[in-house]
Amino acid sequence: MKYLMGCSTIILIGSCHAFSSARSSFQHISKLTLQISPKIQTTTWRNRKKSCLQNRASNIPANEIDNNDKPEAKPQDSTDLDLTVPSVQRIIKFAIPAIGIYLCSPLLSTIDTSSVGLLCGTLQQAALNPAVTIIDYSARTMSFLYTGTTNIIASSKQKTNSEEIKDTFLGSLRLAFLVGVGLATILLLTSQKLLVPLIGNASIDVELLSAAWQYVAIRSLGMPAAAMIGTSQAACLGLEDNKTPFKIIVIAAVLNLVLDIALVGRKVPWLGGTAGAAWATTVSQYFALWLFLRQFSRATSGVNDEGLLSTRGLLSGRLNLKTFLRWPCKRTMESFRQYVIPVTTTQIGRCSTYIAMGHTVSSTLDTVSMAAQQIITSLFYTLIPVGDSCSLTAQSFLPSIVMQDASEERTKSVTKTMKNIYKVAGGLGIILSIIAASIPLACPLLTTDPAVTASVKSVVPIMLAILSTHGIFCASEGILLGFKDLKFLGRIYAVFFAVVPMLMLRLKYAARAGRHITLLSVWNVFLGYQTFRIVAFVSRVLMLRQRHAKEDICKAT
Repeated sequence: MKYLMGCSTIILIGSCHAFSSARSSFQHISKLTLQISPKIQTTTWRNRKKSCLQNRASNIPANEIDNNDKPEAKPQDSTDLDLTVPSVQRIIKFAIPAIGIYLCSPLLSTIDTSSVGLLCGTLQQAALNPAVTIIDYSARTMSFLYTGTTNIIASSKQKTNSEEIKDTFLGSLRLAFLVGVGLATILLLTSQKLLVPLIGNASIDVELLSAAWQYVAIRSLGMPAAAMIGTSQAACLGLEDNKTPFKIIVIAAVLNLVLDIALVGRKVPWLGGTAGAAWATTVSQYFALWLFLRQFSRATSGVNDEGLLSTRGLLSGRLNLKTFLRWPCKRTMESFRQYVIPVTTTQIGRCSTYIAMGHTVSSTLDTVSMAAQQIITSLFYTLIPVGDSCSLTAQSFLPSIVMQDASEERTKSVTKTMKNIYKVAGGLGIILSIIAASIPLACPLLTTDPAVTASVKSVVPIMLAILSTHGIFCASEGILLGFKDLKFLGRIYAVFFAVVPMLMLRLKYAARAGRHITLLSVWNVFLGYQTFRIVAFVSRVLMLRQRHAKEDICKAT
């Protein structure tokens, strides 16, 4: 127990040190970039701030001023607020805390993996491979809630009064709760039957199956909390508040760690082992949800000192049990409808690859490889949010620029914003490369089995190649979402859904034919998939930029 606590402390200290180092490095990069690049004028932001303060001074909310008293907007004003380009420094300050938006679930799963591996051994750790696959990938089908919430709030906050934004957010929370309950019900009814074909190995240990089912059943109870946490994080992001989600996720991770230490080592059925890890994660999720709701329901006006919407007190006086337990209004359903099919298709396309990987490993390789795969995927999902933050940043900053009327100013703003996002993505790729190269050093904190450690180390070069380019890929995907190029994303991931699993399954049949297949073989296929995605997405981004530039030139002439 003392060893585990010591290792856990090292993990937390190392994570904090890595975060501090990343932030310091990026601040240095941003200073160098800003010395080269011209400073971006933000006079309209100051004008808006001044206007809001004047309205507050006169005790008249900005959204209640009579239309006749409003000054007429200048058409084709090149200094419009929505055309303000976010600087590299501003993107860095936004992107680094935004890592926490996607970090919650994989971070909790990694803590579970480490605790189970150190306290329960290789067999129980191997059981987490199919169990976490079902839970984490099922949760990704709810991503349309998060993408929709971020885009709707980010796009409307400049054109919609604050009361409508609050109504939209409350409606999205209602919808998230219903979706979470529905997904939890589906998992409880079907996951036990899915485990056997997912593992695909008739000789698999009964104890492993039992441990996997216990983890899935308990984690399913946390799906409503997971859906509402993701929606809350997305709303914070849409309002450009990335500090609140980051703080809450850190608190939830620490609580999960403490509960893992207390529960995982117990020999009580449905309380120790993988079940204990699942209880620790589920309790942590509901505690994190309570912290979010507490932040939103504080008795404040929901407006910060600058007169802008704030997450603190955003739903003050609106969030109570009687009013919350209602069916979402028609407007809420219509707002999210456009995101359901494209975003869900995108996530299913992603998840099909990882599910096929897990199935291939479980059905073709041994228990040691299954445990190594669980460690690798846990680390992978803990690290990729560093790149995913670029996607969220693009979704937050681009929509308000892209939605403006066609003009040369819009072309310049879009181009500059994209360049700044890619600069940050490149820097994040360098940091991810350094972390990936350090994975062998973390192995003693994740397993005590030398064979598992050797298997993990064999995949490190592939992880290095994938993670070094992950920031560019995520930035491109976020830019496409910012352009609302949902059809392209839906179609290309539909192709991935069919092709990539087929390539993975070929390894299974090759192993049956007598060929030597290892964990490295599986990840080599994934590397090819990642390379193709980057080329396709970057090419599409360049094509969209060119299309918008032509449209702006035509409008100008």
